[in-house]
Amino acid sequence: MNRTAILVTTLALCAVPICLTAQDAASATPRPPEHFYRLHLTVEQLNVDGKVQNTRNYVATIVNQDNQQNIRTGARVPIATGSYEAGSAAANMNTQYQYIDVGVNFDVRKVREIGDKLEFDLVADISSLAPMPNKSPAMANDPVIRQNKWDSMVVIPIGKPTIVFSADDLDDKGTMQVELTATRVE
Repeated sequence: MNRTAILVTTLALCAVPICLTAQDAASATPRPPEHFYRLHLTVEQLNVDGKVQNTRNYVATIVNQDNQQNIRTGARVPIATGSYEAGSAAANMNTQYQYIDVGVNFDVRKVREIGDKLEFDLVADISSLAPMPNKSPAMANDPVIRQNKWDSMVVIPIGKPTIVFSADDLDDKGTMQVELTATRVE
């Protein structure tokens, strides 16, 4: 009887560290946000001296892990892709167009809280029409589109503005950057 009691006690004492280890592993796993968060995204264009030339602000509210937020702002630019004759006369020539979205697009997915930080996938796609250089008359209507695109997992401190993307401007020595602030909504 004493051996059985000793064996049961020994097994119970061995099981305690295993249970504690499993609890520690579970608490280290990122979990869905328990709160609502407002994401304030700022796109800044800086000149060669690092001074802000242009700023655009965008705000999204994140609800939970399964919620995907998309911000879309911009224009649809028509691009002539071909033409065809509708009938026998040359005056019946029709042009075919394809439309390209130009502007600012943000996608936020897989939001998780990690202590006092917020982790999520962020896709930023910022595009614009470039100034038209002197071209031959045949190419006069073909627009040139500038594009900065980033796709990354980011981890930012809650309540602190953080630059999440930065890139050189293609036309000059300036820089484009995206700053993000996550604020808990009480």
